[in-house]
Amino acid sequence: MIISIHLKMCGPPKRAASDRNGVEFMQSAERYCEIANAENSNCALTLNLNEMYRTCSFEQVVKVPEEMGKGYWKCIRTYSSIDLVICDVRFTKNMTLSSREGGNNINLGFCLGDSIRWSVEGRKGEFGLDPWEVSAFGSIQASNRCQYDVDSHFQGLSLKLNHMESIGPLHHLPLHKISSALSGNSRLFYNSQMTSGMKRIVHDIIHCYYHGDIKHIYLEGKILELIALYLYEVILEKNTSSPPLGLSRTEVASLHLAKDILDGDLMSPPGLEALAKRVCLNEFKLKKGFKLLFGMPVHAYVIDRRLEAAFHMLEEGRMKITEAAYAAGFGKTGHFSEQFKRKYGVNPSEYFRQFRR
Repeated sequence: MIISIHLKMCGPPKRAASDRNGVEFMQSAERYCEIANAENSNCALTLNLNEMYRTCSFEQVVKVPEEMGKGYWKCIRTYSSIDLVICDVRFTKNMTLSSREGGNNINLGFCLGDSIRWSVEGRKGEFGLDPWEVSAFGSIQASNRCQYDVDSHFQGLSLKLNHMESIGPLHHLPLHKISSALSGNSRLFYNSQMTSGMKRIVHDIIHCYYHGDIKHIYLEGKILELIALYLYEVILEKNTSSPPLGLSRTEVASLHLAKDILDGDLMSPPGLEALAKRVCLNEFKLKKGFKLLFGMPVHAYVIDRRLEAAFHMLEEGRMKITEAAYAAGFGKTGHFSEQFKRKYGVNPSEYFRQFRR
């Protein structure tokens, strides 16, 4: 499954249009996406996809023609600056599609299913993503050719942010850090492993069951949450040139070791005193430094990681709620349900009933 987030930094909008619900959208002179079938210039699928990208309505669906396979692309335009595209397709024959986009972009791609490979015009070699990888890449003003192999299951989500100066919350995110990471990568792509938090947010986006204005609000929040989490867990945490205020580099290394120890034994993690001794810090420095570096106290971090573990056990459908709660380290199902609702907004039974529906 491929999830791409395109952060388009374009000029001022060219014109405005409204859909039947009265939602206003902007179009830019640079805002375009042209898709082509390498073997058929009159391909119905690519013609429909190009029309989908050009249209300003809130939500559209393009189905794969039966003679080509099965599945769909869905485009949701939440506001003038954000396009959300979800795809879930299988082809009955090998397909090669090319795409060319305008704008100055920063992109994130998440792979949750079958691997995918593509080539870039004017660049040597092949690029791609394997399962559970995330890749950052900058705007490439060239054609990309992607191979879709027969019977492979390609699921994906792309998020395109246009006119970023109009999206207030993005001003607070250090997006330039992604550019810095890319500038030192000769292959143009900055690949890393997805974290459990990213998987959970992606799941929430794909399985959103809200409608109308609530859907707008929910998806916008999840989009910003995913970008922020990627920046924090992949870019900032691993590429910080100086330690946080009040911590030495040695202390930062010890705190990362403490986090690794907790991650490795969520069922029975060491207490604060034992953990402090193992990482050569006093308890005060461990508690204060851990919250400063990772955004939450040690105990809260353990609870959060247990919730993530239980969530994915339940998502796989092989365990009941009680079994997943105990397997993740919760001593009582009631405590697990209480913490789950605090984090996800609903009880686990209600959440996964909606998910399976």
